[in-house]
Amino acid sequence: MTSRTIANRLLKSISLTLVILAIAQSSALAQIVVGKVVRKDNKEPIGYANVKFSGINYSNRSVGVSSDEKGEFTLAVKSFPVELEISALGYKPKKVTITESITNLVVELEESSKALEEFVVTAEKISEEDLRAPIEIIKVDITEIQSTPSFNFFDAVGNLKGVDLTTQSVVVNTVNTRGFNSSTNQRFRQFSDGIDNQAPGLSFSLGNIVGPGTLDIESYEIVPGPSSAFYGPSSFNGVLEMNTKNAFDYPGFTFSAKGATVSVLKDNSKFLNIGDNFIRDVAGRYAFTIKDKVGVKISAASLNGVDFRARNYDNFGPGKSFENVHSGDNQSVNLVNAYGDDRSAFLVVPSGFLVAGGEGGGLVPTQTDTAFTVTRSGYREEDLVNYDATNTKLNAEIAVRITPEMSLALTSFYSKTDAMITSEDRIALRDFEVYQQKAELKGKRLLVRAYSTQQDAGNTYNVGLLADELVQRAKPDEIWYDQYTRLYTAGRGVVGARNLADSRFPGQFFTKFEPGTEQYDSIRSKIISTEITQGGARIFDESKLYHIEGKYELEDAQDYFRKLTIGGNYRVYDPESAGTIFTDTIGNDLTNFEFGAFIEGTKALDDRTDVSGSLRIDKNENFDAKLSQRLSVVRSRGQNQFFRASFQRGFRFANIREQFYNQNLGDKIIIGGLTEVTDTYDLQGNAFIQQSLQQYQDALANSVINDNAQLEFAKLQHLDVAQSGIISQDQFRGLKPEQITSFEIGYKSLIQDRRVFEVNYYRNYYQNFIGNLRVVKPRTSPSVDLIRAVEQAASPGTSEVIFVTANSEKQIITQGLEMVYDITGLSGVNFAVNATFADIIQDSDDPLVPGFNTPPFKFNVKVGHRRISRNFGAELTWRSRTGFEWQSPFADGDVGGFSTFDIQLTFKLPKANSLLRFGGNNIYNIDQFNSFGGPEVNAFYYVSFTFDPFQSR
Repeated sequence: MTSRTIANRLLKSISLTLVILAIAQSSALAQIVVGKVVRKDNKEPIGYANVKFSGINYSNRSVGVSSDEKGEFTLAVKSFPVELEISALGYKPKKVTITESITNLVVELEESSKALEEFVVTAEKISEEDLRAPIEIIKVDITEIQSTPSFNFFDAVGNLKGVDLTTQSVVVNTVNTRGFNSSTNQRFRQFSDGIDNQAPGLSFSLGNIVGPGTLDIESYEIVPGPSSAFYGPSSFNGVLEMNTKNAFDYPGFTFSAKGATVSVLKDNSKFLNIGDNFIRDVAGRYAFTIKDKVGVKISAASLNGVDFRARNYDNFGPGKSFENVHSGDNQSVNLVNAYGDDRSAFLVVPSGFLVAGGEGGGLVPTQTDTAFTVTRSGYREEDLVNYDATNTKLNAEIAVRITPEMSLALTSFYSKTDAMITSEDRIALRDFEVYQQKAELKGKRLLVRAYSTQQDAGNTYNVGLLADELVQRAKPDEIWYDQYTRLYTAGRGVVGARNLADSRFPGQFFTKFEPGTEQYDSIRSKIISTEITQGGARIFDESKLYHIEGKYELEDAQDYFRKLTIGGNYRVYDPESAGTIFTDTIGNDLTNFEFGAFIEGTKALDDRTDVSGSLRIDKNENFDAKLSQRLSVVRSRGQNQFFRASFQRGFRFANIREQFYNQNLGDKIIIGGLTEVTDTYDLQGNAFIQQSLQQYQDALANSVINDNAQLEFAKLQHLDVAQSGIISQDQFRGLKPEQITSFEIGYKSLIQDRRVFEVNYYRNYYQNFIGNLRVVKPRTSPSVDLIRAVEQAASPGTSEVIFVTANSEKQIITQGLEMVYDITGLSGVNFAVNATFADIIQDSDDPLVPGFNTPPFKFNVKVGHRRISRNFGAELTWRSRTGFEWQSPFADGDVGGFSTFDIQLTFKLPKANSLLRFGGNNIYNIDQFNSFGGPEVNAFYYVSFTFDPFQSR
């Protein structure tokens, strides 16, 4: 019996158990409050009023229901007594205490001419606390999550203002804000119930593969921009915090089953192409309490189906994009999602060599010098991988209320995933597992939290390296390029030279292994099961992370400060890659620790002005201690209008990949920036900056081809260009922490209690920005023989391309403008639009590749109504992105702009305690790429059934 069969049977058993528990739980949920909200003066019903639980246990959360158009509502209650707060637009809120089940409750609300205390906006509200927050915070609550037109809630994060969502897989999305986006979002931090979601060996979060599922998510918040003064030195671009439902507020059983068709093939004959590829997603959650003192919950989810495909087979080497096979006119074909053809050789052939072209096919000597580039034939991604996608998640928690204001919780997350992602190369996650455990003591003012994260790469392998190994095992680059050059100069021509170089000649090699043959399958299986250090493509990674933190809000300071908080943290990284990723080879065990402390306070200067500030100090084992500061001023003007200005200065230490990375990807080697790593490659004086080498080759080719200059003269004429790119002795002498100085101004207002308007402008200044410096190291040192070194650097057989983690030489500046307008009409229709502008300013002479990777303009529009009728709601979103340049160690190129529509229809089935949803994402199946070389995001058409007594009424 296979492991997958066992897993499927286990999942069916769990689902059956959860259904049985649901039946058993139904009696516990039989306690209900049925009532009606009316006007006090004339007893007319008030439609769409908010009915929510109140009291100390709900001070930071919103749990409840909305009345229908007749003012009627039904609320499930776990235990009595319970306090309810009822509010509606234009009426004073009212609190009532219920001691037992009741079916005829009437709540009378008094009309108010003033703004509501809590700023209720129909089914949404924005508090004064949010309006006058010293930093920008984007909050999404459980009601908004329910109505979002996405297959799962995490996909909808990309609809928020200023957010870039890079889709790598059906199950993996990475989030970023305010520039320097990537598929490895190392400057953006993501948390689930306070746990850092990053995989320790990757140093970034793999979307939500180990976070909460849709059934267990209560809310999430995004803090865009630098937040290192509070969240620590890695939160340079922003923070995403996800909060799950606890057992006390959300007891009982919930269940969901989703099915989606994915249109991965184009069919222009159809307006809507539903497709024949499927995704299944089943989830369950069960929670209960014991005497309101102990809360227990467990949730499970399983997704499996087909993944998005990366199949861009355009040529982004020399020549036309449609030239995807080698020909007599183009010997340099480099397809975006084909691997093994990535690195080209630059051939310069002097005149006088014999080439085909004489009478009867004879050979004639060339009259001019020739310069051109050559690549080998690689393998398309679809021949190297299968596109199965799976994600199994388990989450359990037990919480004990020590006092009404103090609780202790033990939490565990687990996930197992198969998916395709893009890191420095295309990676096939296979049986990739992440384990997280947390212990947390939380009170009104105190928080102490400790957690650990372990990952196991399982059978994960590097797809690009797999292709390169297949190519090299047929015939090594050194032999192939040498044969090609000799055969061409001997008069075989480009076609003849390629054919013979691709053959078994001189006998001990192989022709290209063809996909679909037994020989190919056998060699491929051997490569992906062999670790990188042993000549294969399999990645070993059992890295770990340990973290402890605490914070306390000082009560004695309340007379002087509105709020004063102190805190600190300690973290240890334990990378374990057996040399396949890091420098942790035998006898070189790696660890890295960091710690920090902060203080943050807010003071009211007067009724209209608040000043807040924070100071933080952090220390990393390999870097000196650094200070981060933030100062913000918020001032109100008129009713519900607030202006904000802030100044921040922060630092980011290089993460463990940027410090210790040491991985051979076949066509290139990527290494960390610590001297203990770079010194082993002896680059100073022995390698060229790739940018300078490319400029030399371009100048040489132009002189030979267009100016008819003599080859030897042209070499000498442009040699200084290559010479200027030789790595100097003062380069790669260690990394410096990255520094940011940020200025931001903003305005936020609430108009007529139902219109939110917001605009923000920011400008960031980066010093010592950490990125990749691309160098080429030939076999011969330039200091020994410059001309020979330049010639060797032009061929993959006699040189190595090395991407070194390094600091920028000059300042990098980014800026942006963000706007939001959100209105909920009296009828309940919600319309929201947000727009973002982002820009980067970098000195063109700086050889560092920063990878801004952000559209200049982004637009999002949402139109929806949660209760068009008693049991029906709908929402439509439109997203648009302009094109932009993408830079990464994997590939550089242009990402085209796109616009796309998502829609969802929601039907409530109150008698069945259920919801039925129909929807589609990218419903017109428009070409959509979030990254260059990444997968094409195809259309989803889905149906979802959810059993949820709390949300279906």
